[in-house]
Amino acid sequence: MTTAVALHPTAAQAAPPSDVKPVRVVILVDESGSLKDQDVTRERAAAQLIALSELSEQSQVAVVGFGSSNGPGQSAVDIVCPLTGVQTAQDRESLSRCVEKLRLRTAEEGNDTDHAAALEQALDIMGRPDDQQRAKIVFLLTDGVLDVRNSPQYGADAQARNANAQAQITRSLADAERGQVQIWPLGFGAADKSALDAFAAGGWVQPCGDQQTSTPKARVVATSADVERSLLEAFAYARCAGIEKSVTDSLDAGATVDLNVNIPIIATDGSIVVVKRDKRIQVTYFDPEGTQVPKQGELKESTFQAAGEAGPVESLRIRNPLPGQWRIRLESPPGVSRQEVSATVVWQGALRASISLSNPRPRPGEQVNVRLRLQTRTGTITDPAALEGLRFSARMSGEGFQEVPVELGDTGEGADRARSDGEYSGQIVIPATATGALSFVGKVSGPGVAGDERPYATRIAGPADRLRAQVELGSATVEPGGTLAGTVRVTNEAEPVQLGLRLVDVPGTVGLSAQQVQAPTGSSEQGFELRVSADAGEGTVSGVLQVLDPAGQVVAEEFVDVDVRPPTPLWQRALQALLILLAILAVALPFLLARRRARRRAADPSELTLHLFDRPGEPYISRLQAPLGEGPEFMFEVSDGRLVRTYGTGYAVRRGQGRTVLVRDPSGRELDPLLPGQPIALPNGMYLGVDDGRARGGGAEQPAYGSAEPYRSRTHRPMPGDDLL
Repeated sequence: MTTAVALHPTAAQAAPPSDVKPVRVVILVDESGSLKDQDVTRERAAAQLIALSELSEQSQVAVVGFGSSNGPGQSAVDIVCPLTGVQTAQDRESLSRCVEKLRLRTAEEGNDTDHAAALEQALDIMGRPDDQQRAKIVFLLTDGVLDVRNSPQYGADAQARNANAQAQITRSLADAERGQVQIWPLGFGAADKSALDAFAAGGWVQPCGDQQTSTPKARVVATSADVERSLLEAFAYARCAGIEKSVTDSLDAGATVDLNVNIPIIATDGSIVVVKRDKRIQVTYFDPEGTQVPKQGELKESTFQAAGEAGPVESLRIRNPLPGQWRIRLESPPGVSRQEVSATVVWQGALRASISLSNPRPRPGEQVNVRLRLQTRTGTITDPAALEGLRFSARMSGEGFQEVPVELGDTGEGADRARSDGEYSGQIVIPATATGALSFVGKVSGPGVAGDERPYATRIAGPADRLRAQVELGSATVEPGGTLAGTVRVTNEAEPVQLGLRLVDVPGTVGLSAQQVQAPTGSSEQGFELRVSADAGEGTVSGVLQVLDPAGQVVAEEFVDVDVRPPTPLWQRALQALLILLAILAVALPFLLARRRARRRAADPSELTLHLFDRPGEPYISRLQAPLGEGPEFMFEVSDGRLVRTYGTGYAVRRGQGRTVLVRDPSGRELDPLLPGQPIALPNGMYLGVDDGRARGGGAEQPAYGSAEPYRSRTHRPMPGDDLL
């Protein structure tokens, strides 16, 4: 589908909600004698699929059975369902029931195949007054070829009757093309493919612009068992909708089965169509959040309407569906034979294009940035995956020059401000010959996209236009009741004026702090605020902010992007802070314990051995090894020429930097640093030396004093905190 949307510099309010376009559908169903009972059953189900899956409440559906008129009292056509709206569930239920009147004709009823009469009846229905300008679609279901040799209304010569009927078909197809009536033939069994191709090509063939899938074409399936999916697919393409992959499974008596289907993010309207065969099978629907949705009524921002529950086919029509994977649960009661069940999603995106210009009042020769993005009823689409497959472009036209295309992209290059943000931008230079009126039209095309075309008009800036403005308004997350600050930068070469501010396509929950800003002579900056009401719901608010000159002309505009989120509850913020703290501790604790362990090992004096001398160079007279695991220092005293371990009094010994050992005398005075092999004098005239077992790396070196026996380390014990590392 192609969406052409024009800019609105003069629109002061939000555009009306986008809706999928309604259709008028006529389903022609073969009732000829070449069919079997199961074929008619499949045809009924296929017709019900169309009647129940239609997306617009303003659409209309008629079902016509056809055979032939071979004698008095016979009619080639049988209107089993007159043209009926599908606005309510009761309307759709009525269509589902009347389809059951399709039957296999007997010879007494006229059971040949009169395609000419069927097509003429369809065009008669299509020609009735229509105040909604509905798209016109005819579906032709048949298993045979044109055969009216027994129908006298086509001439007295039985051999010429088929040719006469074919000539009537040719005239009807020409009428269909003029009346923009699509014809989608679906044949099965022995249907004549070439004849069906002529039906498809003879009517209107451009219902959705340049979308190839939407061009009417004939389909021929092997058996009637393939009719349902093929017709539903043709229906989706014919009304410019999208269709997801069908999911099929078997359902045993007394069993339950779940079918999972997807609704894309750009879908604003959808129908989940379920073929269950037996009306006793119960169907329940669950949204992507796991919530069971009602079959009638509203939930969250969605509206639901189910129909066909009492028949072999049912559907759930959803307005504003939650995107993602839906779960359909089917439950079969005991006693029901094993059934093949299936589910399919038909959807459409009723989207509104929003366009912004970097300079809405350009001069000839100036470069203008054109920006385009898509909005659903509930917000702007920014997900690149959701926009994949859509094509964005624009065109510019005006007085004094021919129409010029504008190529748009979301590459983050040139005029595009960021890559893959859902905003498609392009640059164009205003022709030097432009003299007056100027217009831009944005175009979005892609499967399942529906929209409208709205006029936009601006003008080239003239000599009197001596004011320029620019809006700065970034995207932000705002709590209900909060504000978002913006700036209007103005260059005014004329007298001071007041400029107006207005919001376009922005819901009423967001307003402006002021409707006007001052524009003094020269360059200036004026601040304003977007204010989100306290009762605003959660979600994205989008639209356009415009700056107007005193004449009401747009001189600057910018997109609005506000993500409204309620404040985080205090308990949740406290929990988040606690989790952050725990995460920091989880990372830091091993490091802190390792440092603590390293410091303790570095300070541990356990491998120090003190030696007492009368004079340096003489053998020691006493020896004391540092105690094990009693802290970073130990104490001793010299008594009767011996080193004696003490607690709380005497000399204090601890490790210093490198191999240095620090000694403090009983008065608290620090003595000279002590190194292995370099004794120091004590206040009592004796000398103190030290051996350090750690410095010898496990006994590889000779001790400075005492025996040459290898030193046995006593520090292999576990240190505090080792079990946490």
